[in-house]
Amino acid sequence: MIARRPRASPLYDGAVSLRAPRREVAVWCLYDFADSAFTTLIVTVTYALYFRGVVAADKGAAASTYWGLSISLSMALVALLAPLFGAVADFAGRKKLFLGLCAGTAIVFTALLRLVGPGDIALGMALFILANVGYEGAHVFYNGFLLEIASDRELGRVSGYGWAVGYLGGLLALGLSLPLTRDGFGPAGIDRYRWTFPLVALFHLTFALPLFLWLKERAPRRPVRFAAMVREGTTRLATTLRSVRRYPDLLRFLLAFFIYNDGVMTVISFGAIYALNVIGFTVLQVTLLFFVMQLTAAVGAFVAGRLVDSLGPRKTILMTLGLWCFVVLGAFLSRSVPQFFAVCVGASIGMGSTQTASRSLMALLVPPGRSAEFFGFYGLTGKVSAIFGPLAFGAVAAFAGSERPAVLSVLPFFAIGYVLLLRVDVDRARAASGRLDAPTEVSPVAGVAS
Repeated sequence: MIARRPRASPLYDGAVSLRAPRREVAVWCLYDFADSAFTTLIVTVTYALYFRGVVAADKGAAASTYWGLSISLSMALVALLAPLFGAVADFAGRKKLFLGLCAGTAIVFTALLRLVGPGDIALGMALFILANVGYEGAHVFYNGFLLEIASDRELGRVSGYGWAVGYLGGLLALGLSLPLTRDGFGPAGIDRYRWTFPLVALFHLTFALPLFLWLKERAPRRPVRFAAMVREGTTRLATTLRSVRRYPDLLRFLLAFFIYNDGVMTVISFGAIYALNVIGFTVLQVTLLFFVMQLTAAVGAFVAGRLVDSLGPRKTILMTLGLWCFVVLGAFLSRSVPQFFAVCVGASIGMGSTQTASRSLMALLVPPGRSAEFFGFYGLTGKVSAIFGPLAFGAVAAFAGSERPAVLSVLPFFAIGYVLLLRVDVDRARAASGRLDAPTEVSPVAGVAS
């Protein structure tokens, strides 16, 4: 369990990760609970299906190209902004402020999706892109708090708790949306279906508020003007770019993450569309499928957190990437609802495990006092990587006239990521960043560093 500690000391200098009171850990996890409604209902299920089946319905399989482009453009915007604003937030000690601005952007533009109707492809893409930029941007600063609330030896568990609670938030949001979506896109249900999007915004707002009330920012705050913050942030970012060659293993991890995360994001973006248009699920069956997936992903995240703290994050990621390769092949070969249902359970376990272990490994490698800045690079890597997978999937689907062959375009991302991650030496990377205090990958048999 996470030990309780005294109130934050003014002596905090960013040199070590601090344990936070249980309440702060709880509200940090609760934010994941809050914004998981967005990724579950907007990115993965209800809006993804609405865009494909209503907004761009007349485009056929080519609608996946527009959806993939929306994902890719939003990720490109976050990739451009995340490292700079991360550096600014670190310098000013204002991660919570930037987190609030991004979360507010996501909430407002999610609610406005209610206005999108059949044929409104440009409007539907624009509002989604802005909402997704806010959602993804917020995670740069949210992830930066992980180093302030957990010690190095607790990173896996706390990261796992956050992901697990987040998946439960997605599950609750799915349940609340069911009365609005159960009739699908028929004339009697389409207007009610669109109220799902303001519901997601309200859910996000309600459960995000406790973080802003009770989570403390321990980094020292500098009372400087915004222009000065940007100038200093730009300077810090330029310095990091010049010195980044000092962290070769961190760069190798980010390259591996760049590749395999592209596969994960593509699965998230097109899973529901594939189930509906290739396998033959109904809208209600897709919703029920994601009920089960949220539960199994929560279990996967929780178990992965324990594995990270016992085996190490790199080994945990390698295990999950092997699972992902089997999932992709299984999705391609599936011909019935039960077959694809089983494949999706494996995908959800892989999803929770990969996300938990990746965030934990990044947190272990970040130089002290530069969490938001380096998580900005982590965000940049993840967002840039997520540009290519959805584009590739959409292009193959449009060319072939079906999403089935497009699913195989995801397989190389996991296989290549696996090979690249084998070359990452975690302890050497921690030594380079000044964070090495104990071996981080231990053999459960021999009890020695690996």
